[in-house]
Amino acid sequence: MNVIFTLGEKRKQKQWKYQRSMLRSLSVNEMKKDIQRRFFAHSIEETVSQLYLQDFCLDIGIDAYLLGAEYARFGYFGESEFTVMQRCAEEISAQIEHTAAQFTAWMNLDEAQAEVYKEVATGYIYEWWRKGFDEGKKKYQLKLH
Repeated sequence: MNVIFTLGEKRKQKQWKYQRSMLRSLSVNEMKKDIQRRFFAHSIEETVSQLYLQDFCLDIGIDAYLLGAEYARFGYFGESEFTVMQRCAEEISAQIEHTAAQFTAWMNLDEAQAEVYKEVATGYIYEWWRKGFDEGKKKYQLKLH
């Protein structure tokens, strides 16, 4: 008897395999240092909310990295980084809004402080998207996808 796979299952398996290979090249320690430098450079003590927000930022950074890697195939086929970023602008902006909302809720920020954290989150997410995009493009160039 043959096992029947649907196209959706095969596509999911291929995506998971690609994501696992991309995560092998990701340095979590580098990402943690970046989170500490960007978001928590001014705080000395670690609180429960800071630990939660660090884990949250780590998750968002990994998602941004994988999103950039997923869209790297367009860069490999000749599109500019800016054009590719416009393809997933909605997903990126959703990550930025979600991050800003988490910081506003957990740290009880006023509107001005929330805007500062939104700018920091924007830089953070774009940087890790770009790193995933570059790493994914390298994998496509080396035919490792």
